[in-house]
Amino acid sequence: MKRMKSLLAISTVALLSQSLSAYDVVNRYKIIDDKLKTEQMLRPFGHDFLIDIGAGINKNVTGVVKDISDASKGGTLASAQAILLKYDKTEQTVKVNLTVGIPIFSFSAWDLKVQPNIRANVDFGANLGIRTSVLSPSDILDMMNITIPAELKTIILSHTYTAGQDILDPANDGALCASLTDPVAQGICTAEKGKYFYPDATTPDMFMFAKLDGKVGLFNDYTYGEHFFGNFNLYGMVRTDIYQRINAKMISTGSKIELPKKANNETTMQADYRLGYQNSNYTVFVSVEELKLNKMKARDPLSKEQTYGYDPLLRLHADATYKYSALSLQPFFGFHKRSGYGFSDGVYGGAAVGAHVWGERLGLQLRGMLDKQYITISPRLKLWLMQLEYSMKAPVKSTDGDVKLSAIHSLDFRLFF
Repeated sequence: MKRMKSLLAISTVALLSQSLSAYDVVNRYKIIDDKLKTEQMLRPFGHDFLIDIGAGINKNVTGVVKDISDASKGGTLASAQAILLKYDKTEQTVKVNLTVGIPIFSFSAWDLKVQPNIRANVDFGANLGIRTSVLSPSDILDMMNITIPAELKTIILSHTYTAGQDILDPANDGALCASLTDPVAQGICTAEKGKYFYPDATTPDMFMFAKLDGKVGLFNDYTYGEHFFGNFNLYGMVRTDIYQRINAKMISTGSKIELPKKANNETTMQADYRLGYQNSNYTVFVSVEELKLNKMKARDPLSKEQTYGYDPLLRLHADATYKYSALSLQPFFGFHKRSGYGFSDGVYGGAAVGAHVWGERLGLQLRGMLDKQYITISPRLKLWLMQLEYSMKAPVKSTDGDVKLSAIHSLDFRLFF
């Protein structure tokens, strides 16, 4: 009996260790996206009419997409497996955002001054991770970008599969679909046969996550008295996301990575709040971003459940500004935290040096920043009504855990008047 308990304890520890170390493409996206959000925070908007366009991309993403596309056209399992093995333990990231802002009248009450803005933002991001990962029964459903009715889900999860089998037609005789009594489930099963295959445990799979957010609302900067400042934003947000696990068999059969037939759009009311303190040339603030207040419209019940969730982003940031004539130096440090990654993943520090004239409408700035995974170099050019900033996040180590890191390049262009 004691031996049995010992074996059970060892097995439990092993399973927990495997679970904790397992790659999660969504959590990896959160880490990278929040690092890019930190760069956005370091180039704040003013009380202006503005158009801001930003884009970021991993340097290898175009090559990976091309190789996978070629493998799907080649039609051989061996070529698809070779491509996945070539990019094993890598990830590729894409990020695009657009913000439009319109200032409205400022007002003061006692020591409080508020500068409201109406802003709309569209933010798209995606992450592709390739690796060998243990498949649990519930993970089978992640291979599908369709709604799985309850009856069909039960059968899929209770069936024992072998590598290469069609998940919706494992015997190649239509028996699984024919056994369904729900006509909706039977129709979905029949229409989707030949698209989703059980993976080979010895070959990496591709994990794909993509998210699209649209925000519109009132964004308010404020100061209170001599020392306090911050913002309070209240906005509606529409979110949709996609999560799918794609294996070599699916690639070799030419299965397209296509949008789900039913988008899982959800509409929520969100808020951001920042409270800061300034004294002389020193500032510090704490903030919470993307705090969900209320769900205004639920996703279509026939759509696939969202993966990303609504955990808010927490931040602490401090900096100091030193000026001599037109020159400036601004050291800073801080951290950000969201569920899905550890505290140390969000710690950062750096400094910006610049030269500005004409009320800071003309100038150059060079910013350097260091965190656990990357060193970031960001030159910025400001020309009266225009601002252009380039950023390169270069890995400070070859891997983070078992993820092979590579450089991320981004560009931000802004017009303000």
